[in-house]
Amino acid sequence: MKKVCSLWHLLPLVVFGLMQTSCVGSDEREVGVQAHRGGAALYPENTIAAMLHAVESGTRTLELDLQITRDSQVVVSHDAFLNSVKVLHPDGRRLTPQEEDSLLIFAMDYDDLRRYDVGSLPNPAYPRRTNLRCTLPLLSQLIDSVEAYTAHRGISPVDYNIEIKSSCCGEGIRVPDYRTFCDLSMKVLNDKQLRGRLCIESFDTRTLNYLHRKYPQLILAYLVEEPGRSVAAYLQGLDFVPAVISPHYPFVDPDFVMTAHEHHMRVVPWTVDDKDEVLRLNALGVDAIITNAPDSVQTWLYAANRNLIFKKAIQRLKNYLGC
Repeated sequence: MKKVCSLWHLLPLVVFGLMQTSCVGSDEREVGVQAHRGGAALYPENTIAAMLHAVESGTRTLELDLQITRDSQVVVSHDAFLNSVKVLHPDGRRLTPQEEDSLLIFAMDYDDLRRYDVGSLPNPAYPRRTNLRCTLPLLSQLIDSVEAYTAHRGISPVDYNIEIKSSCCGEGIRVPDYRTFCDLSMKVLNDKQLRGRLCIESFDTRTLNYLHRKYPQLILAYLVEEPGRSVAAYLQGLDFVPAVISPHYPFVDPDFVMTAHEHHMRVVPWTVDDKDEVLRLNALGVDAIITNAPDSVQTWLYAANRNLIFKKAIQRLKNYLGC
């Protein structure tokens, strides 16, 4: 008798196939989504408000940046200065570009720094963003706020991917020397006892090598952005193989992902807000994606992976029925 391959007649088997495919796991993986600066497309970057919104929206990893003040406070900020594109004076006046060089974070005490508004000024690059008055938080305040929020809301504790913004360019003027930068940051982070929920990332190989020697338990990520270099070429600057390599997304290709995985490194590209690129990277097998729009990326990945699971289930049923 000829088999009839109508999915309408085989709906129970389709559902069963989906369940089996979802449970197998051997050919499946979940791509992590990391909220870049807390989700800069949605809330003011690197603020407590951004981090709490990301957590509430289901993001499992918060990405953020560190700077050091004149009085040795560890603050959360991408820029080493108060950026006229993003910041207002305490009285609400716009900063001018000419003022930026006189408003270096490393040349300001935190009590003065926290008076500036880093969230009210709209950012044309992010039309969906909620704008509200915010200040640059201390790293300790941000972590305490997130940890208290997740505990109060019954949310599983989240992970932190934290960039130490050390650089040999302007060291001692715009930023402290890299050893001081690392030790001040680690003093705060060690007190928080985040353990396996903490990853430290940096472009600075000096910083990564120093952290690996002095804090060998740390999970470290190497940020890279030079196109055309192989994974092996990047690793020549390090004394060890980091747990994560984090490349600028345009030059991630199958060879990069394969080679990194052969070195037992996770691949976490930055900073990806475009749907086509998210889907391309997902298909290449990256381990996580850093994005300004974690809500959109989570939706795109969920839809792509559900479609893949459905197609696998259909193919299994066809194979079973000989269609």
